[in-house]
Amino acid sequence: MSEDRGLKIEDRVSARGVDLRSSVVDPQPAFVRVDGLTKTYESGKNRVVVFRDLRLQIAQGEMIAIVGPSGAGKSTLLHLLGGLDRPTSGTVKVGEFDIFKLGEVDLARFRNGEIGFIFQFHHLLPEFTAVENTMMPLLIGRSSHQAAIARAEAMLESVGLADRTTHRPGELSGGEQARVALARALVGRPRLLLADEPTGDLDSKTSESIHTLLKEVHRSQKLTSVIVTHNERLASICDRVLHLEDGRLQ
Repeated sequence: MSEDRGLKIEDRVSARGVDLRSSVVDPQPAFVRVDGLTKTYESGKNRVVVFRDLRLQIAQGEMIAIVGPSGAGKSTLLHLLGGLDRPTSGTVKVGEFDIFKLGEVDLARFRNGEIGFIFQFHHLLPEFTAVENTMMPLLIGRSSHQAAIARAEAMLESVGLADRTTHRPGELSGGEQARVALARALVGRPRLLLADEPTGDLDSKTSESIHTLLKEVHRSQKLTSVIVTHNERLASICDRVLHLEDGRLQ
């Protein structure tokens, strides 16, 4: 996958293989812009409102934490920011793209090329090695096998796993699995990193090392990062902390 952050909007669109001309929005100071975001679920005759009319702006290069009680909708919000779910109403704009104006195929391409995801339980494929797990997004994006291996190995080295590339998840510690998950999230050179409780299942010492690594890669990769967490130490290293409670961001 080629580096294309310096390209013009129309060139970036062409490079991603997505015709987004109807979805390109005027440049704004904020990199992520959420306006009027509402998410409800229907359960029989009941209507559950997760949140209504959320508004949020995140500057390019900012690292923010979203905290709040369980069930407040933090993970739902993260999924909407990444296009993994669609809102009941409202808009999410990431960079130059109004993501919910995209069809499913174009949205999948956008996710693969622009967003890195980290989940609490990593979701590594147990039958594949660390390098094979890491290179998966590149193969999905149709990079050559050779280029994907080279990029994945370089990314694993950058997160301290140069000597663990051929190990399968069952042969790795929890902290090492977290590092593989981070390498996989970053291997496609995304602009936006979304992390859902990235150290939720780790002990305190291992968590601290992952917190430091997250901060380092955020800066070195020039990311915009949104992290859902209950960990106060992780939240404290972010530029801004937002509280989601009772359907409101504060």
